[in-house]
Amino acid sequence: MSRSGETKQVAADPSLLHTVTRACRSAFVTVGAFSFFINLLVLTVPIYMVQLFDRVMTSRSEDTLLVLTVAAVAAFAVMAALDLIRSRMLVRIGLWLDGKLSPALFVATLAPAAAGAGRSTRCLRDLSQVRTFLTGAGILTLMDVPWVPLFIGLIFILHPLLGLAAVAGGGLMIGLALLNEVLTRAPLGDANAAAFRGMTAAESMVRQAETAEGMGMGKTLSEWWSVENARALRFQAVASDRAGLVMALSKFVRLVLQVLILGLAALFVVRQELSVGAMIAASIILSRALAPVEQSIGVWRSLVIARMAFRRVKDTLLGAAAESGKMLLPKPAGKLVVSKLAFIPEGVDEPVFSGLSFEVNPGELLGITGPTGAGKSTLLRLLLGVAKPVRGTVRLDGADVFVWNADDLGRHVGYVPQVVELLPGTVRDNIARFSDAPPWQVVEAAKRAGIHELILQFPEGYDTVVGGPADRLSVGTRQRVALARALFGDPTLVILDEPYSNLDADGVTALIAAIQGLKARGATTIIVAHRPSILAHADHVLLLQDGRGKIVTTGAHTNLRVFSGADQPAGKPGADDAARSVA
Repeated sequence: MSRSGETKQVAADPSLLHTVTRACRSAFVTVGAFSFFINLLVLTVPIYMVQLFDRVMTSRSEDTLLVLTVAAVAAFAVMAALDLIRSRMLVRIGLWLDGKLSPALFVATLAPAAAGAGRSTRCLRDLSQVRTFLTGAGILTLMDVPWVPLFIGLIFILHPLLGLAAVAGGGLMIGLALLNEVLTRAPLGDANAAAFRGMTAAESMVRQAETAEGMGMGKTLSEWWSVENARALRFQAVASDRAGLVMALSKFVRLVLQVLILGLAALFVVRQELSVGAMIAASIILSRALAPVEQSIGVWRSLVIARMAFRRVKDTLLGAAAESGKMLLPKPAGKLVVSKLAFIPEGVDEPVFSGLSFEVNPGELLGITGPTGAGKSTLLRLLLGVAKPVRGTVRLDGADVFVWNADDLGRHVGYVPQVVELLPGTVRDNIARFSDAPPWQVVEAAKRAGIHELILQFPEGYDTVVGGPADRLSVGTRQRVALARALFGDPTLVILDEPYSNLDADGVTALIAAIQGLKARGATTIIVAHRPSILAHADHVLLLQDGRGKIVTTGAHTNLRVFSGADQPAGKPGADDAARSVA
């Protein structure tokens, strides 16, 4: 949508996955053609052996030997060139696939749907797993498997009975490959799931390393994680043991088949039904036919893991496809209407609140307060559209915020979470939300947050690197930078979750000034707060009680427009007593 507010259709392609997979399918057809010619050239060795034994050895012609040898070397050179081209094509396909899907996957991890599924970067790691498989040796082995019938057909040409023996052996090897799939699928899936849980837990522990060390939890957490990691290793051991058994059986079967084919061919030579060169050629061709089948058993685990990873990538993209197809809406005026809202967290039977209804007009400030666990932060997530209510709606200028295009809505919203963590980049990047906005807009947002002068005192001013290990800002300073980020772009709706928790007196003064500036500009502001000095500036105060959505008005703000449905109605006796505890 243009900055003027015109409505148009989102330019993003909701069928990105289909487009990319179709292009990859075409590329793999080309790679398959290269594989066909490579496998044809593999026949150079058996053909050379047939000619060597049946022609050169009988004619004793050195010229013929020279020509055959030169031709074989030339064929090997062509095969090596084709193999190199095929390998590079697969690398380019993997890189192209990653380049096309990774931006969409990254956006999908930030989408509201990802929050409900447990937000993580697993899908990005999944895509990396797929790319690694496509560029590795395993895919080359699997691309040789379809040409096994070609080699068996050539054995049929040498002798029908040898061909039947090769068919039986090939079928047995394929059966072992399928058995490997059946035996390893479940433990591999369990191992991947357990490993993911363990890595997620480890990442969380690393983020809280100082807390763990300060409270002497290091040994306890290490023991807990070791138990979780051991569970994943047990699943992996089961899968590896089963795969190893099938691999050993396949090697035994292949060697026995080679001996049987060679012995059977020798019998036909004795009976003068086959030449010596054809006997050796049959053994070499069978070995070449069974090699990719046996090797595919070894790489099957990688194939299964890559296949599961691609399915998760596919599910993630399909889940986010609807988001990209939503129509852009004009910039909202800021009227927020919450109607009969109900929310039940995952794994919890009772709702945080139910039947919650209220409205806030443009230019008004709504304060939200209440005891811990009452659902204040949860309510903010619903107002932002990053969580979906069980019932009811949150509408901004009449449009449901949950079905609003997230990127479009985000341009009109400012948000300071309860726990602030700046993104790796400069102060300017964080305030500008990593856009290429002109410097004056960044400075304007910083001035509105009352932090411009403080930023100028940083080592490199607005170019100071923050976020991640390089972040040396205090918690309170990060909160003030986050406030400037929330005010960037003149948002219509600003939501603040206890933005004063780590601020000093100057920071609180700047926060109050910023709130007053928002009201003066006509922005709709929601703030979770407990301090009377903050709530005193609110036009209305919403008190959540008992963690069940009990809604009361406060004595200091009797004009609060609240409709609680089946819950405690506004003005019920006892409301003023609750109000005096917070106002």
